[in-house]
Amino acid sequence: MIIKTMPSLEIIDFLKKDYIVNLNILGILENEEDCEIYVDSLKNPKGVLVRLGYFNYIYTQSDEFLEEILTKKFQKGSFGFSGIKEEISDKIKGKYNQDWENRCSLYFLKEENLNTSLIKNQIRPIDIKDAPIINDYYEFKGDKSLQRIEQDILKRPSSGVYINKELVSWVLVHNDNSMGIMYTKKEHRNKNYALEVTIDLAKKILESGKIPFLHIIDSNKMSPSLASKAGFTKHSYVNWFGISI
Repeated sequence: MIIKTMPSLEIIDFLKKDYIVNLNILGILENEEDCEIYVDSLKNPKGVLVRLGYFNYIYTQSDEFLEEILTKKFQKGSFGFSGIKEEISDKIKGKYNQDWENRCSLYFLKEENLNTSLIKNQIRPIDIKDAPIINDYYEFKGDKSLQRIEQDILKRPSSGVYINKELVSWVLVHNDNSMGIMYTKKEHRNKNYALEVTIDLAKKILESGKIPFLHIIDSNKMSPSLASKAGFTKHSYVNWFGISI
């Protein structure tokens, strides 16, 4: 039986059994009050589905739970899946045709690997007035991306380099607590700004008691090197994809 419920210690404890891979689900539970949560048991869940609009976040080690949740909650329509552990996403993709797919590497940072001595420039939080600039450079710019960027700036930590009051390099924290929307304007590259804002933001996340993490799309050949220089460790593969039924 699939039960709609609210966040609970039982759900949090279940997700923390595979802590790093579930950091994004834990982030959504923390930041998005409107998300829908489904489990098979309130006290001893074998799986969790978190739904926020188009996107779905699933974690389970039970094929029985996965089959039941797909049958009951994915009957007709278009559905996105966000940062799904590869072993789980492969099972889902085996049942449906994909509309789109982005395979990503999951990186995270251990506190002992943080090296703030690499920061040589002044880093500051991003001003909300610069949200449209960030949106203009955003690879996945869309109808609602500016609103999401504004919420990222207002509700979560951010780091940017300003030169003569102009924002030239930046990184934010998404609503799932992952680091992202990282960018440095072309005329300001090769100055280590991207590395410095990454380390600065990771420091802020660690100071808040959380684990810095990010998803790097396989097609992005630059960011893995940057992540390694900043002290991040590759954990596993996760998938973002969409299906239509």
